[in-house]
Amino acid sequence: MIIPISRVLSLRGQASDQTLLDYLTLVHLRANPGMVTVRDLRERWTCSQPQVSRRLSAVAAAGLADITPGWGAYQVHAVTALEAVA
Repeated sequence: MIIPISRVLSLRGQASDQTLLDYLTLVHLRANPGMVTVRDLRERWTCSQPQVSRRLSAVAAAGLADITPGWGAYQVHAVTALEAVA
């Protein structure tokens, strides 16, 4: 998925920088759809399981992905493809 950086930057008023970076991580992992393990995200983000949960919740709340929590992993149903800003 190709994401125009101008589109990501245009979302800075609607979502935190952390949320946008976490969204880019999901895009990079190509989890569209797919499973992302808590362990993998903990290692990538060097954070705890509760922080992984909060961060993915923020991505979902921003409308950037459709995510369902599971046992030790998250099912990513869809990652939003950001179009270029006109």
